[in-house]
Amino acid sequence: MFYITIAWAILYFAWYHVLEFGYTSTDEYQKELNPKYTKEMNPNYKPSSVLTPYRSVWYKPGGDETPYSIAMAGPRVSFVEERPEDEPEYLALTEPAEISSGAAIFKQRCVQCHGAAGEGGIGPNLTDEYWLHGAGINNVLKTVKYGVPAKGMIAWRGFLKQDEILKVASYVLTLEGTNPANPKAPQGDKVAR
Repeated sequence: MFYITIAWAILYFAWYHVLEFGYTSTDEYQKELNPKYTKEMNPNYKPSSVLTPYRSVWYKPGGDETPYSIAMAGPRVSFVEERPEDEPEYLALTEPAEISSGAAIFKQRCVQCHGAAGEGGIGPNLTDEYWLHGAGINNVLKTVKYGVPAKGMIAWRGFLKQDEILKVASYVLTLEGTNPANPKAPQGDKVAR
């Protein structure tokens, strides 16, 4: 087990820090901030001297290129990872049992930031006509699912199932116009319905 750990550490170091193929924690953070984040590779990147290929005394620049030297001289592989733009269109749930289930999830997970009645707190007021990240079930669902890390809202996709996210998003839509006490000032764009 000890030797396997050493071998794993060497592979890990090479993959993430020498070859830079994998997403580092900084890249993962950037992906959370910007869903369309693409890891940009430095075109002038040269691997560390640890991987510098052996060159004979008869080496002639450009004269004895190997696949390795060609790969190291040219642009690096670019990673493209985006959220699917073609997510299905959702319809807001309207069944009382589903809305009630969404309310229970909201009370368990969301009141700390949005208030018990959705009046806002750390998070925005969910009862007015103003929306920071778009109105409608699909925008609310995406906000809940992917979060807004730059504003402190976490992505709930790792904690809630898809049907639970749909239920809580549907419940959030029912809060509009409820006029709770002490509402937070409007934020975002007004969306009249």
